This record gives sequence, C-alpha cells and structure tokens, in this order.
Amino acid sequence: MQLVNKESGTPGDAGGDPRNGDFSSLVRAHHRELLVYATALTRDTATACDIVQEAFIVAFEKREVFDVTRDFATWMRGIVRNKWREWLRKNRRYDLGDHELARMDADIAAWQSSRVRNEVPLFDALEACLARLPSSLRETIQSYYYEGRTGDEVAARLDVAPAAVRKRLQRARTLLKQCLDHKQTSAPPSEDA
Repeated sequence: MQLVNKESGTPGDAGGDPRNGDFSSLVRAHHRELLVYATALTRDTATACDIVQEAFIVAFEKREVFDVTRDFATWMRGIVRNKWREWLRKNRRYDLGDHELARMDADIAAWQSSRVRNEVPLFDALEACLARLPSSLRETIQSYYYEGRTGDEVAARLDVAPAAVRKRLQRARTLLKQCLDHKQTSAPPSEDA
C-alpha cells in the first residue's frame, strides 16, 4: 500500500481524524506542506521525501492513539520533526537551533491556518508569485531552491558573483513574501463562511 501520492497537492481540511478510515485523504491534504517543512529541515529533497514517507507510516500505525482534540497537521509536523532528529543522529549532520525550529513551525502553522480560512491554495499562490518575478530572480530561485544548488554553484551557472546570488535570493524572498501576503489577504471568502 502506497501511503503518499507525491504528485498530489489537493488542499483539504487542515484537521481531520486519522482514525475514521480515511487516512489517505489526510495524506493528500498535508503531503506537500510536510514535504516543504522536511525540505527546510534537511535541505535535501530526497531525504525530505523519505522522512515524510516514514512519518506517514508512523502516523498510520499510531492512528488509533491520535488525540482528536489536536490538529492533525501539528501532530504530523511533530512526527516529521522526530524523524528528522533520528536522521540527524544517524547522519551526524547540522542541527537547527530550537529558536529557528520554533520559528519555522510557527510560519508553517500560520500558512496552514490562512489557507484553510481563505481557501487560497498556498502552492498555487506561490506559483503565481514566482511567475511575476523578474527572470533573473526567478532563475536564481529555481536553481537554488528547486534544483538544490549551492550559492557558489548558482553563481557559476548564472555567471554572476556569489554576493549577487545572495542579494537576488534576499530580494526574491522579500518580493515573494509581499506577493503571498497580498494574495492571502485579498482571497475571496470561502463559501462555508
């Protein structure tokens, strides 16, 4: 049984009860966000995919003990975080500090809440915002975040100085944040509201 559909990004209910027999819909609803979270932790897409897969297996095996008063996404982030810590111990890699980890958790939780309230799929909004970036910034984002290249590799690929790559990434992140904030606040209200 394959638990994770890696192509799925269908937004769904932010909460949910994994005990009710519809675990696969919860996987579809939360997979992309957990993959983004795991990628931010590991800085490696393949490792992030493995960690998320393992987290869903643990969640499936422990679905009967899930506390329905808790948010499913928060529960899953905790499992992903624990799997990441296991990976760190095995691989003796870098560790994010507790402050950075808490900030990342808070940012992702805020995005999830905003998505549920506004019914604006975050990844659709991100794609639209990326498309609006100047091509030099878009290429830099693509190389660094999507292709996983280092700053020096991006600089060599784009034939610019490493300092220019850092500046482009900083500028792109600022513009993307502004665009996403605007899209989230200007989203039409959901029909359920």
